[in-house]
Amino acid sequence: MKKFGKLTADPNHLQNLAASPIASVWVSASAGTGKTKVLTDRVLSLLLTGIKPQRILCLTFTRAAAAEMEFRILDRLGQWTMAEDNVLRKELSDLLGSSIHDDLVQRARQLFAHVLDTPGGMNIQTIHAFCQSLLGRFPLEAGVSPHFSLMEERDSQEMLISAREKLFNRARSGVDKRLADALANVTAHIHETKFPDLLSDLAHTRGRLRRLINSFGNIAGVISNIEGLMSVKSNETVESVIEEASKNKNLNEPKLRLAISALGEGNEKDIIRGQRIQAWLDEPSTRMDTFFDYANIFLTDFNNRTFNIRSTLITKPALKKAPDVANILADEALRLQRTILHWRSVGVAKSTSSLLVLGDALLADYQAQKEANALIDYDDLILQA
Repeated sequence: MKKFGKLTADPNHLQNLAASPIASVWVSASAGTGKTKVLTDRVLSLLLTGIKPQRILCLTFTRAAAAEMEFRILDRLGQWTMAEDNVLRKELSDLLGSSIHDDLVQRARQLFAHVLDTPGGMNIQTIHAFCQSLLGRFPLEAGVSPHFSLMEERDSQEMLISAREKLFNRARSGVDKRLADALANVTAHIHETKFPDLLSDLAHTRGRLRRLINSFGNIAGVISNIEGLMSVKSNETVESVIEEASKNKNLNEPKLRLAISALGEGNEKDIIRGQRIQAWLDEPSTRMDTFFDYANIFLTDFNNRTFNIRSTLITKPALKKAPDVANILADEALRLQRTILHWRSVGVAKSTSSLLVLGDALLADYQAQKEANALIDYDDLILQA
């Protein structure tokens, strides 16, 4: 497919290229810039080349758009029946981009009656209506009940609410520990008023979610892949990352004590920095609780998406007395920076995994309810088709 990226002198040039029936085209444009006109012109061009109206299928998202398409096509065809020869030849030439012979003019004048005589009229319908008719003809091939019924949006919402309540009950009862842990993890990151919307979003993207799970065999395979991509161990938690980073074995306490002494010989800021480092080292039992306060000594804006090591960890007067201290503080800053990055990775991996666990359980129950009643919803129409 040729890509047209530059505007031309003729504003209709790209539309004419897109309307050509011999081209396979994707059109992307803002509202009111002529997308419907392009589609109308394509249909008219196809009719002029001799394609039968019943062989052309136009799909839209709304009934209003389908009605607009049909009106525009019939309106143009009606005008062609009464237009003067020179006017009609000019319009056909602009549409097809070629010279017009007498037979084509005659065919253009007959198209209006030809379309009206077509059984069922123009085949312009919504994508949901098309999918419903397709599934009605081939239910077994699509994996749906031969006698399926289409759910109303209200029924779909009620089933999702029912599935959600069952999910909550299973999690609260302790019957499914993994579900309980997933619910606790997700609700710790989202306000309770937003949680129903989150589950609704999962339901509306269930096709993608189901394909993702199937591609890895099961939900455990998806989670394992996520952890691999994020360099996260399956037994890690956000708490364990901070706990490990706070242990003596993972920090160089003797060198940090040496840095504290050097900072004590500097200015007021050096002294305060040294006192804060010492306070954290002297209280191993509270290190986890005050870890981010400690990290703030070395890092700036670490609560934001990006964070950096502070430009000054020790002033020059204090550094002259202990030159090696700069490396000690820089090493600790790098360690803390890596720790917080990994802490974030673990948080993202675990939250995503928890969300997938909830989504899998929610959609499994929702699907079971639909199958038990031979129902499909509007999203199923497209997914199954």
